[in-house]
Amino acid sequence: MKSPHQWAFLWLSLAIMLSFLFEKQNALGLEPLAKIIGREGNTAALVLALGYLFLLAWHNKDRALALWVTAVMLVETVVFFAIQALTWHGFHILARPSGGSGGFPSGHTAAHVCLAYLLTERYPKLAPLWWFWAALMAWSRVEAGAHWAYQIVAGVALGAAVCLTLGRKLKPQPEA
Repeated sequence: MKSPHQWAFLWLSLAIMLSFLFEKQNALGLEPLAKIIGREGNTAALVLALGYLFLLAWHNKDRALALWVTAVMLVETVVFFAIQALTWHGFHILARPSGGSGGFPSGHTAAHVCLAYLLTERYPKLAPLWWFWAALMAWSRVEAGAHWAYQIVAGVALGAAVCLTLGRKLKPQPEA
């Protein structure tokens, strides 16, 4: 592939397609696994990957890397919560499959799209792994019954929008 980010299109398209085809909770009989991916997998991936990126920045005295990672993840989180606040009450069309509010967009999906972007920029040869994990997280949210497929599409769009604007603009340039 010409760009390592083309893996994003491949894996995320597959996850979205599977989510729309099998939108019913536990449609593939993998709900227990999906719940583990969405809970423990989410926490472990975010802590390990972000921790590693910050440790790398600290070790290399690379303030630009630390600021870049912080800005991308912080803006994604702030925009996510702003959208959540706007859609929290009275928009039952945006509810979770359980009927609860707060399902739009999928914050897990948005965060892992941003994380995959950051890791791909740093380690492009491992792009298939980073984007596979983001796609797996997106799929798991539907299989576990936490989100509808359109909510993970919104999460992908949010993560991509943050990364393609802010992520590219603030990306640290390699030292000559």
